[in-house]
Amino acid sequence: MRRLATLLLVLALVPTIYVRQPFPPPSDDNRVFFHDLLPGLRDAHGAAPCYGALTLAGAWQLTSPNHDFGNFSALAVRNAHDLLAVSDRNAIMVFTRPDQPGPWHTWQRETIHQAWRGQEIDTDSESVSVDPRSGAVLIGYEGAPRFHLFSADFAHDRKIPAPVLSEWPNNQGPEALRQLADGRTVVIGEVFAPWWSRRRHTGLIWPGLPRANQAPARFELVMPEGYRPVELAQAPDGQLLLLGRKFTLDGFRTVVTVVPDPRAIHPGATVTPQPIAWIDDPRIRDNYEGMVTTPEPGGGTAIWLISDSNQMVWLQRTLLLKLMLP
Repeated sequence: MRRLATLLLVLALVPTIYVRQPFPPPSDDNRVFFHDLLPGLRDAHGAAPCYGALTLAGAWQLTSPNHDFGNFSALAVRNAHDLLAVSDRNAIMVFTRPDQPGPWHTWQRETIHQAWRGQEIDTDSESVSVDPRSGAVLIGYEGAPRFHLFSADFAHDRKIPAPVLSEWPNNQGPEALRQLADGRTVVIGEVFAPWWSRRRHTGLIWPGLPRANQAPARFELVMPEGYRPVELAQAPDGQLLLLGRKFTLDGFRTVVTVVPDPRAIHPGATVTPQPIAWIDDPRIRDNYEGMVTTPEPGGGTAIWLISDSNQMVWLQRTLLLKLMLP
């Protein structure tokens, strides 16, 4: 969602240091610190908490001395070891999964550079998908009638006009985006459709990577009451996972839902995913907007969530969760 802050995030094009230790003192460097929260979340017998069908396998708070750090609104798999987080302030962060053995690395940069003052550019990135074959990165932006397709190293950027995105408000655009294993690209808007609904949302289907000005097919997604879809992921076994977010007077609430068969998403369909986990634990409750899955060596699927701190350090955090789906 577009933030009140108007300055673009400017980050150096040099690798930052992945540090496993408590929070550092404030400074102007670009290091990223991963603070392990899981020990404090275990019960008296050492067991990790469970949320519905999911067991918490890891929890980290990410901090940086750089005051522009955070605001991550989407998550994707970069490769077998790295994840890619996209910020809604025009930046990306690639980082080694903290459950992996070292060495660990983290680097950040802007996605789109402003060539001259006053140039209109797309900055509010809300969704991302990485092509596992080419590594190309497709990003959706709020308030922009187009996608951006980046090369794997972010050195090249191609705009893909998508006029259909103009149907969504500037602050409730393409929140969920994923290129599925069958080649289709699915995008879901955060806005309720119709506006008086508290459950229904419009989904778009492209038969492959969106082409310029190509009209997509449509379907309807029915989420739990009051929850907005903010991320779409596909598990290794093919099932689809939808992440839902709801804001209440008592803070954010998160639901993870599942569509067992991706063929359920087709033109004209009404799709109602089934909830498998509600995350309202006050110790880790936050504004989770990014989700991706990875296969586990011993079987099962890991579901990764990342929260959008909204540049509100005193209220929200950048949290990374690893949840196990048996």
